[in-house]
Amino acid sequence: MMGRFKQILMMTLSGFCFFGQTLFVSATAGISIGAMYDVLNSETQSMSKRIYNSGDSTAFVRVELLEIHPGDKNTSQEIPLKEVTGNVLEKNRLIVTPLRLIIPPGGFQAVRILWPGDRTTERYFRIRFIPVAPKADDDFGLDKKALEKHSQDMKAGVNILAGYGSILIVQPDKPVFNSVIKAESPKVITIQNNGNTTISLNKIRECKNANTGCGPYSRRFVLPGRTYSMNKKSGYQTNFTLIEGNNQRKFSD
Repeated sequence: MMGRFKQILMMTLSGFCFFGQTLFVSATAGISIGAMYDVLNSETQSMSKRIYNSGDSTAFVRVELLEIHPGDKNTSQEIPLKEVTGNVLEKNRLIVTPLRLIIPPGGFQAVRILWPGDRTTERYFRIRFIPVAPKADDDFGLDKKALEKHSQDMKAGVNILAGYGSILIVQPDKPVFNSVIKAESPKVITIQNNGNTTISLNKIRECKNANTGCGPYSRRFVLPGRTYSMNKKSGYQTNFTLIEGNNQRKFSD
């Protein structure tokens, strides 16, 4: 699936538009996934992520996995992950377990995210959490009685269940950070990522003075080999924090 791949995104990873799917179903479950992006750094092979149900009925959630391949000219390709290639188990695949979640009202369930494969270069994945209405033989393991009860509960009222997607960055095993920040002109600041792993520009904000007359915060991500140009507003100071792994640097111009 081809999608528009922007160089830098607010609350997305350099062109990876976060998945949002809205389903009109009869239920009062509502899920949230916490952070919209996660990072497996070079020293981490796995992590846990909590999926919450803020509603008052049980949430049945299906998990879908896609790998994102950044392309040229602001494009990307998203490919569903394969567990088996031919008759061989695919080693270079993201493992998320479980792939079916049953979350009680007001509760949460954790999924385990594991990358056991090659880490020569940075890789990117989209993890989708999609609320569904359970059916027979759909791996949720509900018997006929439970399915009938859930169906009756759903008929009580019509609500909206929204599905969400997060982006996972798998850093290379030997990350290199080499960010170059330049004032190309009085109106433009450029941040060039010459390293091999994604950097983050946090708390970007324009202020008339040191901490007054400020606009809202924003965040940008810059993939390896990419450049982000930040237009400066006349009469304002531009502030941001550069995040390179565990290191932070503050800038004002």
